[in-house]
Amino acid sequence: MDLYIDRDELIRGLARVQGIVERRTTNPSLAHVLLSAQGDRLRLTATDTVLALVSDYAARVEREGELSVDAQTLFQIARTLTQPTVHLRVTTGNRLAVRCGSAEFNVVGLSAEEFAPLPTRSDKATMTLSGGTLRRMIEETLFSVSPDDNRYGLNGAHMEEISGKDGSNRVRLVATDGSRLSWSEGVYEGEFGMGRKMLLPRKALGEVRKLIDVDENAWEISFGDRSATFSTTGLTLVVRLVDGEFPDYRQVVPHGFKRNVVLPRDLFTKALKAVGIMASDRNHSVRFAFEGDSLVLTAQNVDSGDVREEVPAELEGEALFTGFNVKYFQDILQATSSDSLQLELGDALDPCLVRMPDRDDCMFVVMPMRLD
Repeated sequence: MDLYIDRDELIRGLARVQGIVERRTTNPSLAHVLLSAQGDRLRLTATDTVLALVSDYAARVEREGELSVDAQTLFQIARTLTQPTVHLRVTTGNRLAVRCGSAEFNVVGLSAEEFAPLPTRSDKATMTLSGGTLRRMIEETLFSVSPDDNRYGLNGAHMEEISGKDGSNRVRLVATDGSRLSWSEGVYEGEFGMGRKMLLPRKALGEVRKLIDVDENAWEISFGDRSATFSTTGLTLVVRLVDGEFPDYRQVVPHGFKRNVVLPRDLFTKALKAVGIMASDRNHSVRFAFEGDSLVLTAQNVDSGDVREEVPAELEGEALFTGFNVKYFQDILQATSSDSLQLELGDALDPCLVRMPDRDDCMFVVMPMRLD
């Protein structure tokens, strides 16, 4: 292999694979990126056996070939280079010679035959979404996926097709960790084909979110029996789906409410940040007192002290005193951009339904906490 490539393109490609490769592993190839020079492209491939990222970058190829090298080492080298063009060449003993200006590196590699096998794909149905829609859906649900891989059915995001009120084909992404639930929808074209007992893994969704550079670019999602493939121009991410039957989330979504509250986003965000300082480190509990035309937030910490904050509120219904994990509301605010939040509440120990007043394509449920 012998090629010349733009330094910034090389850095960009190597940055993308850093979230895929395994840093601590007994299998050296899982920490490697496979470099493949073909035609006028350099292809970078990385896998952790569950995910596999394949991406192509323009290059002037003098001699085709393949070699895998440690992804983090090559990334660190690339970021130190100062000239616009990088020369990559495989030398004897499976070494990669990296030349750029006066800098010369020789990196120990492995043959392509020793590279880890990629997840199997068996695409049967394909749908298309815009990059901006896909990223928004992920951002509005990812934080609710349970980080515990042992929580069967909650350790991934559920995806399903629904019909929009206007007759459009819509896809809904839903996630829950048992204490909160998020869903977000978007319009798609094509055919939906994800199995009902399969989930999208948390890590895969995080990587797709990072890979979406341009909102207008189309992304295809193809489904197989146990895999999903996310692809756009020059990029393909193959994902091994998680076995798990997602719970019937509609059972926890409240359908009636006694109180409706509208809160200004900016003031609510600042108040949550303030009371979060004193909230318990263990469960981040904060007392919410909805009364009159305000929401009073209070928190106590036996080691640090206490705090009180007040936010103007438009309350319809009787006063209510309840408690919530302050972090759950902060995550919702960070993932959305509406000017205000609408809370639909029942009694003190009923779930809280959170909506964006100007949108109907996302919704959140936050379970209350006992404060006594």
